[in-house]
Amino acid sequence: MKKRIGGLLLTALLVVSSSVSALACTATIVGKNMSEDGTTFIARTEDIGGGHTKRYLVQPAVQYAKGATFLDRNTGFTYPQPENAYKYTYVPDADVEGDGIYGEIGFNEFGVFVDATVSAQSNESAKTADPFVADGFREANIVSILLPRVKTAREGVELLASIVEEKGSAEGNILVIGDSNETWYIEIYTGHRYAAIKVPDDACMLFPNCFMLGDVNLEDTENVIASKDLITFAQQNQFYKEHEGKFHAALSYAEELSEGNRQRLWGGQNFLAPSQKVSYNKKVFDLFITPDEKVSLEDIMELQKYRYEGTELDANLPENADVREIGTERQAECHILQIKPDYPSELGGIMWLAMGNAEHSVYLPTYGNITNTHPAYQNASLNYSPDSAYWVFRSVATLAELNREKFGASIREYWTEYQNELIANQKEMDKKVLELYAQDPQKAAEYTTKQGIDIADTAIKNAKILYEELMTYVATEGGRPNKQPFVPSIAQNQNK
Repeated sequence: MKKRIGGLLLTALLVVSSSVSALACTATIVGKNMSEDGTTFIARTEDIGGGHTKRYLVQPAVQYAKGATFLDRNTGFTYPQPENAYKYTYVPDADVEGDGIYGEIGFNEFGVFVDATVSAQSNESAKTADPFVADGFREANIVSILLPRVKTAREGVELLASIVEEKGSAEGNILVIGDSNETWYIEIYTGHRYAAIKVPDDACMLFPNCFMLGDVNLEDTENVIASKDLITFAQQNQFYKEHEGKFHAALSYAEELSEGNRQRLWGGQNFLAPSQKVSYNKKVFDLFITPDEKVSLEDIMELQKYRYEGTELDANLPENADVREIGTERQAECHILQIKPDYPSELGGIMWLAMGNAEHSVYLPTYGNITNTHPAYQNASLNYSPDSAYWVFRSVATLAELNREKFGASIREYWTEYQNELIANQKEMDKKVLELYAQDPQKAAEYTTKQGIDIADTAIKNAKILYEELMTYVATEGGRPNKQPFVPSIAQNQNK
């Protein structure tokens, strides 16, 4: 994810967590044959900073007048609006008047999803040969352009490819487009060069802010959609590189691997496959990895919280203050899409969304067919507001991170137990949704919408209790420090 940060420090407690690199996301894809329950997972953390308000909205279907145009007021990028734009969900910035919409993640009414983006940098040779286009396609607009227009994942990839070819890209990006049948991984390298591959069902992938694709078979048009001259262009401009005797897209087009990206690759791969003992100094990290065990929903949640605990890069140790952990305080939101094989395609899947950083927050589930969200998700306040879901969860995390052991341990423990209950309840909810969908898809949408709002309402109320009690506890530390670690009252009730 790449954003222009305005520099507004929203509260004194968020000063540290808001000083963020412009390139800051970590994503994961797990194919259905690599997951514990046979579902496909697509997950990403949006690490833009601790004081960056996010919302969760539903954009209704719209009929546009002939000649209507989408306009990015920040860059001048334009694109024709469709006559009939499809309904979709998205998680935009609250400050859309700032640098743009940044819809980030969502499903449309046909079950197509887009997760955009993980920003990445190309090398100078590639950018010089094919410069980025100032008024080209960029992350801020990807969800808003693709989801209202496509009925399948492949249509989404083909539309993206045509826009990059015709209008150009303003930046380097990695994104994921999928539906109930397939998932595509896409890298946009330069102004007009890109490569997309269909993700195998037995794939497990982890990628920070760096290009990862190796060999790209341009003749395999069933599984690859890419610039026709992706390889020859690199050869002609003398930045073509190979790995193990084959063309390597990332080595050819990407910048050198940064320490922050290396740390997340090393940490993530060792989290998923500890038996392989992946070397920190590995020259080329593989995009596809084989986990030691089938991956569960809970595994991905823990991965997004991972701070390399117990390793030499443990980010909780004072000497590792400069380590770039996966579970960073910079997370504005974290999400996991769960695509289940027994869902009708129009249902999409489940999005598990955690506002604030995952370590001290909770992932709340909603289905892709919802027609509305909780009012607190819609609140656009750029400053702390108890009426904003983002700020309610973010404020708890901000206090918890002041002292992970004394303040934060019980917060994480409380949300973990709460999370387990939500996951356990999901089976019954799935059963009900499928029954209703078979009777009437509209009834199913009404049910999932109400359930999503009710689940959010309860969690928000509990988060407010945590904040009030923890704020009181932290305030007393300034006089006479508490001897015992913080324990919220609702955690005591939870264990009864």
